[in-house]
Amino acid sequence: MRWLSRMRMLLARRPWLYWSMIAVIAFAVAGAVAAAMSDVQREKQAWGEATTVLVVTRDVAAGEALAGTFATQKVPTAVVPPSAVTEVVAGATATQRLSAGEVVVEADVAGDRGPLALVPDDWLAIELPQADGGMETARSLFEVGDTVVVLSGGSTIAEDAIVVDVAADALAVAVPREAAARVAQAASERVAVLALSRP
Repeated sequence: MRWLSRMRMLLARRPWLYWSMIAVIAFAVAGAVAAAMSDVQREKQAWGEATTVLVVTRDVAAGEALAGTFATQKVPTAVVPPSAVTEVVAGATATQRLSAGEVVVEADVAGDRGPLALVPDDWLAIELPQADGGMETARSLFEVGDTVVVLSGGSTIAEDAIVVDVAADALAVAVPREAAARVAQAASERVAVLALSRP
């Protein structure tokens, strides 16, 4: 520790050395701060300007009204989806499940309410009555927004279908217009069967 004592004596005899060291340290800190700020500025320029988008604040189920489920947030323009929306009309409905923090895009929003909000263009919604006791099983297996396949008589009668409503005694599914007649006939005969499918 002798060097420390010698250093103190040297600085006591030559105060200008002390202040020179302070100045060097100050310049070094200032240089480090300037470099950090420059890095931040470069990162900001690389990401571009911020854009205000709508972000859901909690998980939202398909078919749920969007009112009160989102907030505006600024995010880097570089990561904003091209179809991000900046406003939602009153009564808009989520067309699919949304997770908290997700940016709302056009495909997530329908202006209609209820089951119709989940029916794609040129598709039809058809009610599938359930046999006595069958609805409890249907409720536990299917949720609004699920992608399903409609089967009947050992054949697939609608390869693409979407559950748009789960009511007390029936399910409603949206199907392409060309499959609607087959599905409606199977529904009237109570022989339509739904099978869950991955989107």
